[in-house]
Amino acid sequence: MKIALVGVGGMGGVHFNVYRNMTDIEFVAACDVRLDMLKEKVGDYPIRLYADMDEMLEAEKPDMVDLCTPTYMHVEQAIKAMEFGCHVLSEKPMALKTEDCEVLLAAIKRTGKRYMTAQVVRFMNAYKYLRGVIESGKYGKLESLHMKRVSPTPRWSWDNWFLDEKRSGHVALDMMIHDVDYMQSVFGEPKAITGVYHPMQGNLSNYAFANYIYDGFVVAIEGGWYNDEKLPFMATFKAVFENGNVILGADAQLRDCGVPVEFDKVESVGETGINISNVDGYAGEIKYFIECIRRGEPNSLVTDESAKATITLVERTLASLTRV
Repeated sequence: MKIALVGVGGMGGVHFNVYRNMTDIEFVAACDVRLDMLKEKVGDYPIRLYADMDEMLEAEKPDMVDLCTPTYMHVEQAIKAMEFGCHVLSEKPMALKTEDCEVLLAAIKRTGKRYMTAQVVRFMNAYKYLRGVIESGKYGKLESLHMKRVSPTPRWSWDNWFLDEKRSGHVALDMMIHDVDYMQSVFGEPKAITGVYHPMQGNLSNYAFANYIYDGFVVAIEGGWYNDEKLPFMATFKAVFENGNVILGADAQLRDCGVPVEFDKVESVGETGINISNVDGYAGEIKYFIECIRRGEPNSLVTDESAKATITLVERTLASLTRV
């Protein structure tokens, strides 16, 4: 399978490291408008480099394209690649708005190509473990789940696109969406949403605290970009059940009723080079999508409708929260 990567910045660098270590694919090309940066990042690795996606598609004719470009480019580039005949793995989020998701879903149906939004948290070991505890009823009913995902405000992006709400959706669509997506994939739609939202202002902080009310339990999610360059990236959760708890701490250690849970680190990509730590899940989601293509099987872990539902839920969240 011939694979090409578009966008080799922060997250694209993570995907690049996955592909360069895979032995059962042809990783043929990478594309980024910052060609000098791309050459430096790729180094001696033997792939062809491009500054223009159209040129790359014409020259390489890849079977699959991996899009790690800014959010506002996702839909247009995914449709272009599918119309060219490529399957597409696209970084999250699927789109900036539900109506854009509808356009993309129509293109997926029209072209007959396979597509998946890279909602990586669904593939991460700690979150898969938590899903298993919830679905098995191991500790009885869930009573509360508190999820937190924060980092310094991202000032490092190409053309400063993160800080432009029209291009990134700010923290709700870039950070908070990970936990909203996980919640939506496990529990479905909440009955009600309450909380507060702090839009990005002069101090460059942007955060949300949301309570999602379900039958018999609540999910609380904090997503934040904070004006503190020394703040480490943090992704945690605390799930409290009738008869136990599962906690992912700030030290990235998962504990089941206080007992550390260890995972096989084979799928970890090591240091990412951006404001997240040594993590798993990225290799897993990429390999999963490739296997779906090879076997001709449907993508059941991040369906297109589910990825769209997450965007709709983020929109509902922002409309429900009190602005402060």
